[in-house]
Amino acid sequence: MNEKIKEANPFNGIVGQRLKFIVDKIDLSDCKTILDIGSWHLEQSIELSNIFPRAKVYAFEPVPESFDNCTARSFSHPNIKVFNLALTNFSGETSFFPVDPYQSTTPNIGASSLLKFKDGLNGSFFNQSWVQKEIKVKADTLDNWVKEHNITNIDVIWIDVQGAELQVFQGANEILKNTKVIFTEVGLKPYYEGHSLKKDIDEFLLAQGFKEVSESFELNGFEYEGNTIYIKI
Repeated sequence: MNEKIKEANPFNGIVGQRLKFIVDKIDLSDCKTILDIGSWHLEQSIELSNIFPRAKVYAFEPVPESFDNCTARSFSHPNIKVFNLALTNFSGETSFFPVDPYQSTTPNIGASSLLKFKDGLNGSFFNQSWVQKEIKVKADTLDNWVKEHNITNIDVIWIDVQGAELQVFQGANEILKNTKVIFTEVGLKPYYEGHSLKKDIDEFLLAQGFKEVSESFELNGFEYEGNTIYIKI
């Protein structure tokens, strides 16, 4: 990342704080294509678009209410486009499990996932209970999506899909060959059924030519998950 990007980015906000770990490791001065997978409220898409104003930002949000919110917020950011789609390792309609804000003690919509909470856990953390409902959503692979939209290279993937990260990467074998950097949440202890864990993500992405920026790893608020960064070797 060159000096102009450094000057434009004061490392404020979530994205800025994460970018500081790769500012001298990878050149994003000509960043053109960014994906925000599991956008929820579009905050990181907006921050990414502010840091990289010449880039196109594609946000993916399968929960209808969150998608509507993201779409409304994107109107004032013409370089952001939002898709009502769950990226995973297959194509077709699938069950999705958003947190029900009316049945949960804390309406943490960010815990919504393609995966169900593990039996007996019921999304209970910090004396809170997150109750899921089941809906049907459209699902597809990232490889299919980039072909449909004539995208051949990705500079940045920002991904938070609540335990289903590995499935997204499995559906992106081809485009990962032409991807520079991945900012992702990683599971440490499973709290969803089928929760992908960091060791499996490490192994898969290493085989795809990525290495972890080890100093970037951090706990994401509690011991069940963390955040880390992988860059193309």
